[in-house]
Amino acid sequence: MSGTDLEPTDELAGFLEDLCASGISGGISWSDRAWQAQIVDPASPLLTEAVFRSLGEAAEWLRARAIELHPDSEFANEYRQRAG
Repeated sequence: MSGTDLEPTDELAGFLEDLCASGISGGISWSDRAWQAQIVDPASPLLTEAVFRSLGEAAEWLRARAIELHPDSEFANEYRQRAG
């Protein structure tokens, strides 16, 4: 994964599977020419979400929030290294 230029291909599928494998609840959806990303905060049952113009921006937000909310997860360890 390279910064905010996540391509909607096998890379995106692997990214979402990695979130799931780490037990991180979230997702990406679309409607009316907008992309929405959401993630569950483990400290509370609240869903955090944001709206973006591109799939890449939505995926990058989801990656950053997953690392922030789940800093000790396998996902965070792997994707923190990729971004660094």
